[in-house]
Amino acid sequence: MSKFVQVVAAGLLAGTMLAACGGGGSEGGATVSRQAGQGIAVGEPNGGVPVASEFIKLAQDGVCTDQRNRLFMVDSKYVVWDRAGNCADASWGLSLMGATPGAVLCEAGDSIAGPRTTCADESARNLFETIRNNLDKDDLGTGRKVEQIRFLPKSGEAIAFRPLIRESFSGVKEARQVVVTDAAAWSALWAEHSAGRNPAPAPEVDFSKQMVVGVFSGEHNSGCWDTSILRVGALDGRIVVEYEIRDITPVAICLPVVTQPAQLVVIDKLDAKVEFLRVQSGFHSFRTLDATNRSRIAAPRDVVVRDAAAWEQLWAEHAGAEAKAPAVDFATQMVIGVFLGAQPTTCHGTGIDRVAMSPQRILVRHVDTRPGPNVFCGQALNYPAHLIAVERSEAPVEFASEIRILQ
Repeated sequence: MSKFVQVVAAGLLAGTMLAACGGGGSEGGATVSRQAGQGIAVGEPNGGVPVASEFIKLAQDGVCTDQRNRLFMVDSKYVVWDRAGNCADASWGLSLMGATPGAVLCEAGDSIAGPRTTCADESARNLFETIRNNLDKDDLGTGRKVEQIRFLPKSGEAIAFRPLIRESFSGVKEARQVVVTDAAAWSALWAEHSAGRNPAPAPEVDFSKQMVVGVFSGEHNSGCWDTSILRVGALDGRIVVEYEIRDITPVAICLPVVTQPAQLVVIDKLDAKVEFLRVQSGFHSFRTLDATNRSRIAAPRDVVVRDAAAWEQLWAEHAGAEAKAPAVDFATQMVIGVFLGAQPTTCHGTGIDRVAMSPQRILVRHVDTRPGPNVFCGQALNYPAHLIAVERSEAPVEFASEIRILQ
């Protein structure tokens, strides 16, 4: 992640934190959710209770964790490490540990030889298999006390976010960046945002697990102004929200009306400082080479391809050796792709919706869809992927994920 950070002071809202003035994280950027139970020891070991900071360091230093990286405490006795990443031979892993990271009771994961499961302690196998089959449940299917240990990713890594609103009109008429961590502050902000209109109900946010960050860009005398959050990431123990306020007049015809563009998003609740960084990216188009739910690439992966041989190899892996790859002029273009890997329903998908270029880096944002609680989806494995061709650049490429819940 680029480190030319210009910090923008956030406006004050009752009950919210000041941007760049959030709660302090623990040393080295490791943070534990304030909702963590009393059984989670943060300092020295106490009677065999796992020490959260030791496991947080393990997870932060882990490889192949860019897609998923979670820790859970079970009965203040066990720690579960669930991860997935962009590695061909280690795309996922699951470990059940005792009081220390070295006390591995059972583990499973991908490997060159295929999936594997081993248990150093056979008495833990039933618990491990239950957890493995119920990673989507709050109690991991165990019926026991389970608490998630929340922590910042490794510095430079992205934090997934879910959009709440992105609107052109707001009752907040002055430029402001906000961080909201409780329901009372959220109700107050929503009332201010909805002032002068017949307000819709405030979107639901579970503040025991989540927080809201957002940008209000103030009043503009044109409908051509747009505000969007491009990326949320970890940087040196802080949460950095990268956003853009831009005039789209060069590519659009807009009404001469007063607007107040804004976007609010939800991220996992983390006890860390929040800073806002305004970036300039310009307008960059791309050409879709393939968008499908039937990729043959079964593991999560983000790719950047800058030569024809690598493109032919990737296409054969993605579509089959018999399929002809779309033509790409690698003298002037390159290929960028997102593969979600195996997903459980037909409602899961992905699509690249934004490419932002600067001399320092290229930011690729993809929108990943998931079903809401009342959405019917086909129960079939699919393998979503999106491949695009863009203007060639040698700058490093970073990926950011926006989670969109289907309603």
